[in-house]
Amino acid sequence: GYPYVWGGSTPATSFDCSGFVSYVYNNCGVGWSFGRLGASGLLGICTRVSAANVRPGDLVFFITSSSGNVSHVGIYVGNGQFIHAPNSRSTVSYSDLTTGYWSQHYYGAKRVG
Repeated sequence: GYPYVWGGSTPATSFDCSGFVSYVYNNCGVGWSFGRLGASGLLGICTRVSAANVRPGDLVFFITSSSGNVSHVGIYVGNGQFIHAPNSRSTVSYSDLTTGYWSQHYYGAKRVG
């Protein structure tokens, strides 16, 4: 139920997409500590995963701006679903990777670590 807030990266400030992903990964108890990264920064620290090998916990990236660069990120949770902070009209929520807007803007999946 956290609302989208540009630049937000903690429950106290709420989240934007990359702030949410950075917070989750830095606080999941696995020992990652890469700080607050944007979508392109997260893209740069991950290893590409083929569509057939995407698994829960992998990051999914999207091109949602006219720049043609990766500009949105979420966490894949399985069964074609991912969790993310989509935009200023939404809260942190689940979306379907396989249909509609997100499938049309999908860039690919990558794995941290």
